[in-house]
Amino acid sequence: MLAAALLVMPIPWRLRALAVPLALPLLLPPLSAPAEGQFELIAVDVGQGTAVLVRTHSHLLVYDAGPQYLPVSDAGQRVLLPLLHSRGENRIDRLLLSHRDGDHVGGAKALLQGVAIGDLSSSLEEGHPLLALAPRQARCAGGQSWQWDGVRFDVLQPLADAYGSGLKSNAMSCVLRVGSTRSGSALLTGDIEREQEAALVASLGDALASDVLVVPHHGSKTSSTPAFLDAVQPKQAVFQAGYRNRFGHPAPDVVARYRERHIEVFDSPSCGAWQWGGVGSGQGVCQRDRDRHYWHHAVEASSP
Repeated sequence: MLAAALLVMPIPWRLRALAVPLALPLLLPPLSAPAEGQFELIAVDVGQGTAVLVRTHSHLLVYDAGPQYLPVSDAGQRVLLPLLHSRGENRIDRLLLSHRDGDHVGGAKALLQGVAIGDLSSSLEEGHPLLALAPRQARCAGGQSWQWDGVRFDVLQPLADAYGSGLKSNAMSCVLRVGSTRSGSALLTGDIEREQEAALVASLGDALASDVLVVPHHGSKTSSTPAFLDAVQPKQAVFQAGYRNRFGHPAPDVVARYRERHIEVFDSPSCGAWQWGGVGSGQGVCQRDRDRHYWHHAVEASSP
């Protein structure tokens, strides 16, 4: 307002120029943060891969970093860094990489080099090149937990003794549950398959219950067993998968399994990024519905 006043005042142009630095904050994107004890979740549309933002009042966690598209292009560079900038995010407090597969860590190098990061948590094997880029790094392991701004984060798997056991990378996925009494809860599952789902159900049972489920392994037939879904009992589920991907994700019978349980399902190809502000906000919002272009609007048929 002071900048605008200086511009219209009948004073010399040399003094009016002082309005320029006063107006510069208008160029900075605003950061809209949840209240204390609440969190916001964004399942980012990165194509065939996983990337999720979890924002609390004063902290940001990024779970996975999407795929590498080409040798010179990846989800970190093309999607996540621009998204963070547009939201006014200049720091990732924790980057959690569920496992080593390229559709989960393909954009991690761009993030590690392009934005300040507090620490890296992952199941990456010793000597993985991404570990050398992190200021601080540690293995994720079941039993780890922390609180940010009244929101609790619990790592459920893999167990510490799973490291060095020769399990394939999907089985080593870091599973993270985020929850608070005010916002509800979300379960982020990486690429776990039926064996890991069964182990979680056996060890945690009803404690797996979560309002939102980021669907295991993009909706592959290897995952989302009936017992697992019955334990988690999500109200909403998000399939992060690419449009017409070569794997056929999500599998139709898996989607049917969710719908049989009256779980509301969303998928990246039709929804774009999916944003959820907690149980108080109701249903999550699809970016393609919220920011619909004019050529996407349906024309209402006129009555005869």
